[in-house]
Amino acid sequence: MKMRLEDTKYVHRDQNGRLRMAEAVGPVTDIHTHLALTYVPTGRVDLSAPAEPQVYLDPDLPLDFEIYMNRNFKEDAMKRMKQDLSIGSLKSGGMRATHTAPALTGSMDDMGVKTSLILAIDFPFANTNTDAYLTVAGGHDNLLPAAAVHPLAKNAEKALRDAVARGARCLKMHPAAQQMKPDHPKAMRLYELCGELGIPVMWHCGPVGIVSKSADERCRVKHYWEPIHDLPNTTFVLGHSGALQYEMGVKLAQMYENTYLEVACQGQLGVDHILKTAPTDRILNGSDWPFYHQAVSVVKICQATEGNEALRRKVLYENFARVFNIDVSTLEN
Repeated sequence: MKMRLEDTKYVHRDQNGRLRMAEAVGPVTDIHTHLALTYVPTGRVDLSAPAEPQVYLDPDLPLDFEIYMNRNFKEDAMKRMKQDLSIGSLKSGGMRATHTAPALTGSMDDMGVKTSLILAIDFPFANTNTDAYLTVAGGHDNLLPAAAVHPLAKNAEKALRDAVARGARCLKMHPAAQQMKPDHPKAMRLYELCGELGIPVMWHCGPVGIVSKSADERCRVKHYWEPIHDLPNTTFVLGHSGALQYEMGVKLAQMYENTYLEVACQGQLGVDHILKTAPTDRILNGSDWPFYHQAVSVVKICQATEGNEALRRKVLYENFARVFNIDVSTLEN
């Protein structure tokens, strides 16, 4: 059954028509957000510019919460999103222009999100998005930047060390977009370095069904086992919990204590399964903003934790605080 976000008891509209999270939900953290990504100079977006965000999946529409979220896109909306991220990225306009740090922090204020991790994605020839994210995060105490150093980049280890020195709190790897399997030998060395530096690896993990077959193949959960198994001193976060293979993602978390699950884009059925079967100290909230409104994942977590406030707190902010060594009281106040 489809319903609007405001039809749930966790979200309402204020007098100005803005969606807001109910105060009873309490503090929230978000380990999976993005700002506009730039790969050519003509497509550079001012990440510090105020903007009213245009989220790719319209949050005002009735949504089917049970299914994987990308299946809610109608054909025309899916086409607009892909154009905005491909041809549209050659210019600084379009929906991308609204995906700035002030737009994200405005959404966070509405949703009670205390801290968000912003995930860059870079290619071997440059770390321009990592640099831009580190720079803009310097002006926002509630944004934690992740480095996206490509394992094939020149001097990749030095680039990662430099990014951490500038404030990067995580390494982001997106096997589909960066065109490299997660168990590539050069990626393995960067993961090992993450363990030495005390930062987690945040992966895009699992096939999603809306990209090429080769891109989905690189993201199949079977390719994530080797680094998790071989590098016990590195913390790994499976973004999307393995996506359409979330049951396999749960099995990895059950087997390995260095593995966390993040629930962005999962349908209610997936969220319910993950919260019932995965280690509860290693489940994290993520939205995948600006693809989806930040309320979507929180609503599903709240529905799955009715009557279990302790589990809700763990998933919404306590586990995040432990991963990033944040004092929980700073999130609760």
